Amino acid sequence: MSSLGWIRHAAAAAGVIAFGLVLSSCTGAGTVAGPGRNVGPTVPPAHTLDNWVMYGHDSRHTSASAANVTGILTQKWRYVPVPLAGNTFGGMSSAIATTTGVYAHYSQYGATVFAGGPSMDGLSTAGTKQWSYCEHRDYEENHWLSAIGSGVVLQDDGMPLLNISTGVLIKWLSSSYDAWGETIPDASGLYGTNTFIADGPQLFVYQINASNTVAWKALLQTGAKYSSDNDGGLLLSNGTLYYAASYTDPVPNPSGIYALNASTGAKVGYVATTPTSEMSADGNNIYLEEGSNTLVARAQSNLAKVWSVSLPSGSFGAPVIADGMVIVATFNGIEAHDPGSGKTIWTSTVQADFSGTYSTGMAAALVSNTLVVPSFDGIHILNLANGNDLGHSGPAGTSNPIIVNDPALGATVYVTDGTGVIALQPSAAGR
Repeated sequence: MSSLGWIRHAAAAAGVIAFGLVLSSCTGAGTVAGPGRNVGPTVPPAHTLDNWVMYGHDSRHTSASAANVTGILTQKWRYVPVPLAGNTFGGMSSAIATTTGVYAHYSQYGATVFAGGPSMDGLSTAGTKQWSYCEHRDYEENHWLSAIGSGVVLQDDGMPLLNISTGVLIKWLSSSYDAWGETIPDASGLYGTNTFIADGPQLFVYQINASNTVAWKALLQTGAKYSSDNDGGLLLSNGTLYYAASYTDPVPNPSGIYALNASTGAKVGYVATTPTSEMSADGNNIYLEEGSNTLVARAQSNLAKVWSVSLPSGSFGAPVIADGMVIVATFNGIEAHDPGSGKTIWTSTVQADFSGTYSTGMAAALVSNTLVVPSFDGIHILNLANGNDLGHSGPAGTSNPIIVNDPALGATVYVTDGTGVIALQPSAAGR
């Protein structure tokens, strides 16, 4: 690892941020556990273009797309990355996609320390490789890509900004080594965090503006080498950047949840707690797991606890926000909670397939009011209103579902497994 520091002023480039096979019979139904909900159901959105450009789809990590997904999921194509000559494929992490391309993050290893590392492939929507990029770094943490206008960025050891069409390097947005963390693009720039210190920069939260210049840095730590943030959750809502930190060396900033002014980085709120998952949000609250498997809702206005409920052990992914509900995956199945009270609205015995801190297990299709859930026996489609299992199809053992909607062609569901990316098309009834 290199000791090159964080580059505060990258040259201006890439401007404004833009944004198997037979349907099995239903094996179970959701259990409705409460008399109703305080919020929702929401009105289904129009059938419009909807890209999935970051972790959790959007800056609130709702994991919900304006798409119609019902019926049988038929495999359109499967893409398996090929490492550089002499290297070994390390594993598939995740993918993001738009109506014009798919962008896959994976790892590869070679005979020397810097022969491989975090890697990206750009694909056409037909699954054909358009370009390939290898960081030539030595450590992979499986963070998600972010599509930012004419570029795509990965903060995983390095932080290269690539031309989204060609894969050509536009600029290293950080030091060329040792930066890891989540990123969130929006119209004003790119928000992110560094969650591990090796030979590069300390832990902190930042914004890079639309000219690829560091606009501000906040929550700068001064901990010892190899200090880390074991949560590192990032969320943007209503002009506030929320950060969930679980520091191994909390110096000088303690662990907890921070609210930062998204324009300046100034701290506008803090609550001491132990966050253990990624965060999601609606217009009023943020939602995450804290401590030992407790789902917590906190008001965005002051971070006060609105409610909390105990959960079985489960995913560390951000809860899905859809149809006026907060939906979480556990080892026992799926639970939907009322955002105002935490009351359980329904439960399902379908078990989402997830693994690791950054893996996600579910994605919502808002036009059809359905929940797409990869599981051990295929990909289940649940009715969001009551959790009923409408059946399953497609490949088993996948995770990290994303949904891209093209009004002319309908929705495409993308999932990953250990070796590649799979594109799935709903049946005609689901378009």
